[in-house]
Amino acid sequence: MIIGYDFFGNKFDGNLYDTPIATVGIDEVTMGAGMYDELFVSVDGTIDDTNAKPSNWEIKTIMDATFNNTIEAGTIDGSGHRVTNINLYRREIKSNQDWQLVATFPYDEDYNVYTVVDRFVESGKTYQYCIVPLAENTRGDITKSQPVSITYDGTFISDLNNNFALDLDFELAEMNYNKNSNVATPLNSAYPIVSFGNQNYRSSNVKFLPLTSEQLNGSAKSIDARAERLNRKAVIQFLNNGQAKVIRREDGDMILCVTLGVKSTPKSTSLDTLADVSFDFTEIGALDYNSMDKAGLIASAGKSIYTYDEFGDVYWNNEPINEDARREYRNSFAE
Repeated sequence: MIIGYDFFGNKFDGNLYDTPIATVGIDEVTMGAGMYDELFVSVDGTIDDTNAKPSNWEIKTIMDATFNNTIEAGTIDGSGHRVTNINLYRREIKSNQDWQLVATFPYDEDYNVYTVVDRFVESGKTYQYCIVPLAENTRGDITKSQPVSITYDGTFISDLNNNFALDLDFELAEMNYNKNSNVATPLNSAYPIVSFGNQNYRSSNVKFLPLTSEQLNGSAKSIDARAERLNRKAVIQFLNNGQAKVIRREDGDMILCVTLGVKSTPKSTSLDTLADVSFDFTEIGALDYNSMDKAGLIASAGKSIYTYDEFGDVYWNNEPINEDARREYRNSFAE
């Protein structure tokens, strides 16, 4: 703000220049001859007469410098170093849990939006995320998100690139709680000796009916046998791809597992165009960083670019979606 003027033309003598200053591409500002507490630049022309700064970084924010031991003004603080990578972490809010790495990806200065899809979250919990910039072996300051509450209905099975809702005719067989043991029968004892190992995992079987979205939402007037077959084929290929997966349920239960013994069974002899799919699953670890990393379930990020037009409206140069995230959030498969 320059005394007597503001760049929005709201008060006093109006706009300082006849043509407003273009803010597209601004990434550096030179200031001098003064004492400054903060510099905030935005292309949002809807700021009211109070000129109150938004409490959080918004998509129309250009820069926000607070001059707290740094002259950086972006969404992340690289502590003066050239950022090469960005890590995304998550933890349950108001808990003593450590931050868990969710995604890691290289920083590319040609892009200004990164999208991460985190499918491995528990229903009923509230999480907080943070991003940490990396410069070689130096970590920058963390930038924390607002709390994110998670709620979803139904049962899902997912990996990094695929997601499927086990909605229709879902059946979960009895759950086996496996513990390895050994029974020794010494000759000089009336009772056996039982010893237990460290194994402690679950296994079970799931059956469900995969349907196309048209059949599921009732918009189809008849059964498209070919479409149902191709949809079922995509489901079976996903279950049989040999990759670790996560089953998550609306009650908060989550299982890191592998799927085995995939089968397809027609609904009946007179209705073989629809078929149930069943599979066995075996739990392979906890949902902590070590297990998720070994299972190949640490995500990367989709990259997008946006600029602004002369009215300050956001203009996307390409679709702002993650390559890992498909348009349909419930049933989506990697191409």
